[in-house]
Amino acid sequence: MSVPLTCHILDTVSGKPAESVVCTLSHLTLNSDNDTAIIESESQFAIAKTNADGRVTQWIFKPDPSERSHLKELGVVETSTGKLEWQSLKPGTYKIRFHTGNYFKQKKEPSFFPFVDIVFEVSDTRHYHIPLLLSNYGYSTYRGS
Repeated sequence: MSVPLTCHILDTVSGKPAESVVCTLSHLTLNSDNDTAIIESESQFAIAKTNADGRVTQWIFKPDPSERSHLKELGVVETSTGKLEWQSLKPGTYKIRFHTGNYFKQKKEPSFFPFVDIVFEVSDTRHYHIPLLLSNYGYSTYRGS
């Protein structure tokens, strides 16, 4: 099974991929009224680090057995060998937190954002790709393919 959610970071100042950036993935429960969406709960369930190409192509899921039912609700299943794998991406609201402050600190460069949160809604079973275009004092994102 291919991973249904990937991301990558391009450092737009250097023009190079941002390597070794920690990324965490959370599932959000929202309570929406007419004008606002309030986060009722947030559960981090996966972590990864960008590779030399600035990409996350595999996630490491919380290994705690007490989390198995929650992971299953999100489409993560335990294989016969005991490995946790993403079977499908379930509809819902998710957040990727890119820990960008440490990236710039390692480069000995100033930055304004200690992390960047991108919240997005999954509404179908297609592959989702979340790119982050990053500089020391700004960022942008879009729905990738």
